[in-house]
Amino acid sequence: MWRITLKGVFAHKLRYALTALAVILGVSFMAGTLVLTDTIGRTFDGLFTDIYHSTDAVVRGQQSFNPSGAFIDQRPLISATLAAKVRDVPGVRAVGLVISGYAQLVARDGKPIGNPASGPPTIGEAWVNEPALNPLRLLAGGHAPRAANDVVIDKRSASVGHYAVGDRVTVLSKLAPAAYVISGIATWGSVDSPLGATITVFTPATAARVLGTPGMVNEIDVAGVSGVDQDQLVARIDAALRGSRVEVVSGLSITQQGQKTVHDALGFFNTFLLIFALIALFVGSFLIFNTFTIIVAQRIRELALLRAVGASRRQVTGSVLGEALCIGLFASAIGLAVGVGLAAGLKAGLKALGIDIPASGLVVAPRTIVVAIAVGTLVTMVSAFLPARRAARVPPVAAMQDVIVEPQSPSSTRALVGVLVGVAGVAALLVGLFTKVAGRMGFVGGGAAVTFLSIAILGPLIARPVSRLIGSPMAWRSVTGKLAQENAVRNPARTSSTAAALMIGVALVTLMTIVASSTKASINTIIDSSMRADYVVSSGDVTGVTGGLSPSLQRQLSQLPQVATALGIRSGIVQINGATTTVKAANPRGILDLFNIGLEKGDVASMGPHDIAVSSQVATGRHLSLGSTVSVTFSSTGRRLFTVRAIYRTREVAGDYFLPLAAAQANFTQQLDVQDYVQLAPGVSATVGRRAIDAVLASYPTATLLDQAQYKQQQFKQIDQVLNLVYGLLALAVLIALIGIANTLALSTYERTRELGLLRAVGMTRGQLRASVRKESLIISLLGSAEGLIVGSLFGWAMVRALGSQGITELVFPVGQLLIVAALAGVAGIVAALGPGRRAARIDVLRAIAAE
Repeated sequence: MWRITLKGVFAHKLRYALTALAVILGVSFMAGTLVLTDTIGRTFDGLFTDIYHSTDAVVRGQQSFNPSGAFIDQRPLISATLAAKVRDVPGVRAVGLVISGYAQLVARDGKPIGNPASGPPTIGEAWVNEPALNPLRLLAGGHAPRAANDVVIDKRSASVGHYAVGDRVTVLSKLAPAAYVISGIATWGSVDSPLGATITVFTPATAARVLGTPGMVNEIDVAGVSGVDQDQLVARIDAALRGSRVEVVSGLSITQQGQKTVHDALGFFNTFLLIFALIALFVGSFLIFNTFTIIVAQRIRELALLRAVGASRRQVTGSVLGEALCIGLFASAIGLAVGVGLAAGLKAGLKALGIDIPASGLVVAPRTIVVAIAVGTLVTMVSAFLPARRAARVPPVAAMQDVIVEPQSPSSTRALVGVLVGVAGVAALLVGLFTKVAGRMGFVGGGAAVTFLSIAILGPLIARPVSRLIGSPMAWRSVTGKLAQENAVRNPARTSSTAAALMIGVALVTLMTIVASSTKASINTIIDSSMRADYVVSSGDVTGVTGGLSPSLQRQLSQLPQVATALGIRSGIVQINGATTTVKAANPRGILDLFNIGLEKGDVASMGPHDIAVSSQVATGRHLSLGSTVSVTFSSTGRRLFTVRAIYRTREVAGDYFLPLAAAQANFTQQLDVQDYVQLAPGVSATVGRRAIDAVLASYPTATLLDQAQYKQQQFKQIDQVLNLVYGLLALAVLIALIGIANTLALSTYERTRELGLLRAVGMTRGQLRASVRKESLIISLLGSAEGLIVGSLFGWAMVRALGSQGITELVFPVGQLLIVAALAGVAGIVAALGPGRRAARIDVLRAIAAE
C-alpha cells in the first residue's frame, strides 16, 4: 500500500502543488515567529549573563505590584545612604548606585531620537564608576561624565544623530530641555544599545536632579568577593538592612528578570504573528479538504479497483492519509525553510522601527523544527481525514462505472450538526466578549473558529440556492453564464467549501473595518461633545511611563498672555480591587474649564490630595457614593486610601478614576505629562494663539500642537496604521483562499474533461470556455464574499457592543468600504480563474471525448 500511496502522490503532484503552497505559507509564518523569538531570547540571555556576571546582589525598593515589563523602573526609590551599610557587610567588594528615568536625545536636525510611545524606551542613567557593575563600555576617545553638563550616550544614538565626542546635544527630561556636552560614546555590553533603546548617562549628582530625587537612588548593585555564594551574600545584606523597607535579590535573579523583560517587550509582537499564522493554516485547511475531496471523487474507479482486488477499507483510508502525510511533511519542511528567511525579514523590519536585535545569525531551535513540521503535517492530515474515510466507503462495484455519481443533496444530519456547532461557537464567542471569565481572548478566538466551522458545515444547504441567485444575472441570455451557474450549483458541497476559505478572510476584514469605523465615529463624538480646549499638545505616549512631556512645558504655556488655561494630564498604572487599571490625574481646578466630564455629583474643583473622582459606571457597580473610600495601590508607594469627592458620567475623558495632581506627585514614579490641553484667552484668534504656543514648543521637539480637527486626525491615523497592518496580514488568508479557488477550478476542469470536450465539439469557442470558467469563479467568490460580509458584520456588531465600556459607543457599518471589499474579492476570483480557464480552453477535443 505504501508503494501505491507514493505512486498516487507522484501521479497527482501538480494537483497537490497549490495545496502544499497553503501549508507552506501558514507554516512559514509560524516558523519565522519562533525563529525570531529564539534568536532574541538566546542573544539577550547571553548578553544579560555576560553583563551581570559580576553583579552578585541588588538592593531595591519593595514593589507593591509589577505594572508592566517596561525598562523604566517602577519601584520606589531608596536612600543613597544605605550604600554605606552595604559596603560594611562582610563579603562585599564594591557597590554601585543606580539612578534611572526618562531622558531623550535630540538630533542635530531638531528631531527627537527614538519614539518611546511606539518603539524602544529612551533611558537616562547615572554613571557607575565600578567597571564590574557598569554595563556600559566606553569607546576610545571618550571618558565618563565628570562635569554637571557632561553626558555619555550609546553608540546607536550617536550614529543616528551624527554625534561625536565633544559635540553638544539637547536632552529632554522631566525638567526643561537642556544642552550637554558629549564626553563619551559607549556600547551596552557588546552591542550598540539594548533593543534600539537610547541611553543618556549623567554624573550621579546630575542624574539625581534630572531623573530622580537628590539623595535617593533606584537600586544599589553589589559585587561580592571571590568565593562568597550569591545567596549567602544576599542573606548577609538583608540582615544588615532589616527594617529599611527594601528587598535584596541575587545577581542571578536580576539576570533572569532582565531576560524576561526583553521577552515580554516583544511578546505581543510574537503572539500577533502567531495568530495570523494560525489563521492562515485554518484557511488552508479548507483548501486541503476540498482538494482531497475532489481527488477522491476523481479516483473512484481506481479506489474501487483496490477494494475489488482485496484492499480493506482501513488500507484505502491509510493510503489517502499517507498521501496527506507526504504532502504535509514536504510542505512543512519547505515552510520551515521559508520561515527562516521570513525571520530575517522580520528582524530587518523591527530594525526599521527602531527595535534593533543585536544578533549576527538566526537561531533555529529543535523545538521550532518539531513544532513547524508537526503542526503543518497535522493540519494536512486532519483536513484530509474525512475525504479519506469517504474513499474507504467506495464499493468495489464502482470500478465498473464510467462516470462519477453526482453528490446528493445535503442531509438533515448535516444541518443538525451545523446548527449545534454554530450554537457552541456563538456561545463561546459571547462568553469571551461579554463576561469577565479568565482567558477571554481564548474564548473569542475559539468561538470564532468554531463559528466559521459551523458555517462551513451548513454551507452546502445555502450554496445551491444562493449560487443560483448570484449567477442569475450572468445566465440571462448568456450560454457561458448559464453553464457557469449550473457548474456552481451542481456540487454545492464543493462550492461552499471553496467559498468558505474566502469567507473567513472577508469576514475578518469586515470585522476590522467595522470596529475601526466605529472607533473613529466614537472618538469624533467624544471630542465634539466633551472637549472645550482649543489645542492639544501631544507627546505620543499615552502611558506616561516610557516618555511624555516635562511639566515645565505646562507652566510655560500657562504664563502666556494669549492662554486662559493650560492643563497637563498625567497617567499612572495602579491596582484597585486586585485589578490593574489606569488612572488619570490633573489639576482639578482646570479640568472643568477644558472638558465636559458630565459631572453628576460632588465638586471636582475642591478635590484635595486624598480625594478621588469616579465614573458613574464604577460608582454603580461598586456601590460607591460621595464620601465612600477607595483603596488604590501604587507600585512605588503601596496602598493609599482616597475619599470619593465627585462622580462623573463621561469616562472616555477622565477614565474610570481621576486623581488630583497632588496625589500623582506623591505616588506616581514618573512625573511626566502625557498631554497638555490649552484654552485661549477671550478675544485671542486661533492664528495669534497658535503662533505664541509654537514659540514655546520650539524647545520641546517631542511636543506636537494640534487643534481639535488635527487631534481627531491623529487618532484616526493611529487606527488606520493598525488597520493597514492587519489588512496586510489578512491578505495572506485571502491569498490562500484564492489559491483554493484556483485549485478547485483546475481539478474540476480535469474532472470534466469529457464534458468540456463535448462542449467544444458542439461549437463552443475557446473564449467562451474561458469565460465560463471565469464566471464560475466569480460566482464562488461572490458567494464567499456575501457570507463573509454577513458573518463579519455580526462579529463587528458583537465586538463594538463588547467595547462599549471602553468608549466605543457608535456602531458604524461603512457600506462603501464593505462593497469595495466585495468587489475586490470578485475581481480576485476572476484573476484566480485565469490559469484554469486557459487550461480548459486548450483541451484537445478528440482526446477529451475519448477520456474516461
